[in-house]
Amino acid sequence: GPATIILSTMSNDSPPSVVRWAILGTGSIANDMVQILKQLPDTQVIAIGSRSAESAKRFGEKWGIPRQYPTYEQAASDPDVDVCYIATPSLRHPQDCLLAIRNGKAVLCEKSMAPDDETAKQVLDAARAANLLFVHGVWSRFFPAMQKIREIIVSGEIGTVRSARVSFCQNDGAGSCSALLETGIYCAQFLQWVLEDPKDCGNGAGPVVKGACHTLHESSKDEHVSAIIEFPDKKMGSFECSLAHCSDRSATIYGSGGTIEVPFPFWCPTKIKVTKMTGLGSQQWSEPQMHEFSLPENIESLPTENNSEVIPGFNFVNGQGLAYEAAEVNRCFREGLIESPKFSSSQCLEVMRLITEIGNYAER
Repeated sequence: GPATIILSTMSNDSPPSVVRWAILGTGSIANDMVQILKQLPDTQVIAIGSRSAESAKRFGEKWGIPRQYPTYEQAASDPDVDVCYIATPSLRHPQDCLLAIRNGKAVLCEKSMAPDDETAKQVLDAARAANLLFVHGVWSRFFPAMQKIREIIVSGEIGTVRSARVSFCQNDGAGSCSALLETGIYCAQFLQWVLEDPKDCGNGAGPVVKGACHTLHESSKDEHVSAIIEFPDKKMGSFECSLAHCSDRSATIYGSGGTIEVPFPFWCPTKIKVTKMTGLGSQQWSEPQMHEFSLPENIESLPTENNSEVIPGFNFVNGQGLAYEAAEVNRCFREGLIESPKFSSSQCLEVMRLITEIGNYAER
């Protein structure tokens, strides 16, 4: 009746101050994210779900999480949970996202959210149909340096941007997963961010894969991939990703009047170098302008709850920067959004489409 309607509008006007999280999965990235969530304002990690009681207990005691569930299902169906962070083994991500969505939870899913764009679309459609927030954890998008890169491009400081290149090669993980899904996804999203106006994504032509080649590991998963992508307005992007050798893991944006360089680690960046180039043969280079961003100051690596002398630290470079992504999920949840404007569902799906098409092209 009318009373119900009044109650529901009232609760929407005053969003819940505390966002309550469940973490599904107990691996390296879960160990980093739990430390972040414990330090964000009005945020609680109330549940951990694992595939065994032992693993859930170990993680829960280590990080002071009260509800320790021996299955992902139990964690996802806990009625007090608002958001599920999906950090389960990669190949399980689609089913675990759908599990959380079926249970009415908002979702932050670690990358890669799916093995291909078709599966990704099923997950995104399910979240939209249920009117639930879904964010694909491509954490790059939430770094202040990435916003700054976009501002520099739009300002015309390096003229008209025509191309960009990215390299993400590490000698770690070959055969256990796909290089395209593991590190290539960071390359594709970077090219999308710098070569396409985010507002245009999903409208009209979109980027097209023009070339790709790969090397397969004996496990038949790709371990080294190179790709060329044509973007609207005569822009070209190229990238290389690998799990079998090393590169400097940098990115560069090229314009008619100069360059923007993003050094290691480009996918969680804190430094940008802008160089203007003019004159005969574009050989007059300005003094490079550096932009530096500190990581969130109020985030640190925490001691474990069951032994305050142990401080494991973060597993991943610039791990404190996961706070940008997690804080954005909190903000979106509180405001009743079902996607983040910083990495919308249409952008997410386009990245997954590019990754899928690159894989298919390389198979030729």
